[in-house]
Amino acid sequence: MLVSVLGCGDTYRPIVTNVPPVQPASQPAKYALVISCGSDANASAANIYQVCNNVDSIGLGSIVNFSGDSLMVRINMGNGPRWIGLGQAGTTGYTANADGTIDSFSISSSLETNQVTVSTLLSDALPSTLLSTNVYLYVVEPGRNSIAVLQGSNPPAVQLEIPITDPQNVSAAQNPVNLVGNTSAQRIYAIAQGPNAASCPTGGGNGSITAIETSTNNISAVIPAGVCPVYGVMSQDDRRTFVLNQGSGTITVIDSQQNQLDQTITLPPGPNGKTPQPVWADIYNTGSVLAVANAQSNTVDFINISLDSFGNDSPNFGQIIANVPVGADPSSIAILQDGSQAFVANRNDKTVSAISLSSYQVLKTIHVAGHPISIAATTGTPLGKVYVVSPDSNIMTIIRTDNDTISNSLQLLGDGVQVRVTAP
Repeated sequence: MLVSVLGCGDTYRPIVTNVPPVQPASQPAKYALVISCGSDANASAANIYQVCNNVDSIGLGSIVNFSGDSLMVRINMGNGPRWIGLGQAGTTGYTANADGTIDSFSISSSLETNQVTVSTLLSDALPSTLLSTNVYLYVVEPGRNSIAVLQGSNPPAVQLEIPITDPQNVSAAQNPVNLVGNTSAQRIYAIAQGPNAASCPTGGGNGSITAIETSTNNISAVIPAGVCPVYGVMSQDDRRTFVLNQGSGTITVIDSQQNQLDQTITLPPGPNGKTPQPVWADIYNTGSVLAVANAQSNTVDFINISLDSFGNDSPNFGQIIANVPVGADPSSIAILQDGSQAFVANRNDKTVSAISLSSYQVLKTIHVAGHPISIAATTGTPLGKVYVVSPDSNIMTIIRTDNDTISNSLQLLGDGVQVRVTAP
């Protein structure tokens, strides 16, 4: 900038003032966490819990910087990693491993393998998934037909086990597979497939949903589910819980405040005429929309889950807003919480579908490395990111959300199992 200064008898004297350039907005400090399998990722596995199922398969972890798309940390985990979860503040990570261990670690750019602490579960636990709350870490133990409750740090230790049983037949194994809840919820729910789980994903009879009070770890209710329940999500306000029944093509809705069955939503068939098999879901919190990825029918259902001012189901609650055809065998879905798009990993055709949340149309189909099984999305300024991993590829695909194109492909230490982000 030139400024002219003029005094009595003076001539013009230019003064140069530097104006600093406007810098781009800084990106938030958040990360993508990835677990991968060194030798036994299985592209034909029926569900995500069995992708890395060999106790001899080396577990590997990676932390990716959101702003720079760079691999900051590579660490060793327990053998056969199956599930990765986050602590309350998003600063602690946990993995459940097929070798009967739980890894705990602080999420930082300087993390090293020797800083990962290990908890050992009781024999034959075969942990599959986990969930962290304000006080406890809950781990599903299919091998012991129970939920392990861990507490403490460096490492957390098993305090007790909660048996998952049928009140009408306490001797029949219920085969728990997953947990649903928020970190501060009054109660969480354990999903079980019932004594005939070996016939899943389409047979075997109805499952059950066990309510666990997070203050006492007591069971407060057992709620019937549909056939072969596999996954669930809880609304951000803790008022409703949605459990996906893969075998019956339905969603069991629980009133989490009253701790009772609310209703059952039946999903429509796909354009191919096949019955949907809901396997994964995500919630657009601000818009009160549940998005469900359906294997076999190759669709995504967007469902109204709005409540009235008293916390009751609105007149439109449970209505299908849109039934959107996507690629072959959708396995996972992630929603951008700015309400712009949802992204679906289509396992059989090696693609990701980007869906507009305003028109409910597929905006773009993006080809990725391998057969994708896990996807995570996060917003950002000026763009967000979508992370995709596959059980038959050591490449993690990163998609930028402003134009839905691939921004980077990062090489992992092993084939992908699951990815999560520390902030939505």
